[in-house]
Amino acid sequence: MHVGVDVEGSTAAPAAAVDTKLDDSGFVDFAVTGTQAAGEFRCADCGYGAVVQRVLPQCPMCGGTVWESRGRLAPRLDG
Repeated sequence: MHVGVDVEGSTAAPAAAVDTKLDDSGFVDFAVTGTQAAGEFRCADCGYGAVVQRVLPQCPMCGGTVWESRGRLAPRLDG
């Protein structure tokens, strides 16, 4: 049995690299249980939402320990 392979390719030269400025607006700040913080957070595992004004707890719904900040991660002002 004879098997043939056809490869299609472009004869054009590859495009030049483009200098692109990266912006972090699409990224989420993460914090772990035990971090002193103030703000709105969501559990990275189950999505449970919490407003925290102290140390981040373990998630009461699933036991998760990683939180996504819903804004900029802000340290507690009193502590």
